Amino acid sequence: MSPRPDRAAEDGFTVVEVLVAFAIAAIGTLLALQIAGETGASLRRVAGLRAEAAEAEGICLRRLADGPLQPGLAEGRFTDGRPWTLAVSDARGALPARNGPPLWRLRLTRGGPSGPAIYTTLVPARPDA
Repeated sequence: MSPRPDRAAEDGFTVVEVLVAFAIAAIGTLLALQIAGETGASLRRVAGLRAEAAEAEGICLRRLADGPLQPGLAEGRFTDGRPWTLAVSDARGALPARNGPPLWRLRLTRGGPSGPAIYTTLVPARPDA
């Protein structure tokens, strides 16, 4: 019968095993932090876009409250100082039935008329207009 090795020498982990475990834990922690940072940045960007869209809707509603719509451009600045352009046009040309009261298209863009659209809506005119 061969002598049995000492069981006390086999208990525990080697230094290499411990280092590998720490490396895996560190990589997992870094990935979690990166995902959390990207998620936070995305949430802030979405909140900013929502605020911009709400302000754009308010600009269009104020224009509607000012009286009857007429085709043309209006310009101004958002509360953060960036310029906007509101284009009012008659959308009847895109419809099969071109008779009847105007169907106003309000398109608010960031910057000039060719800038990215922030808010677009259609508003029917009163039949007697």
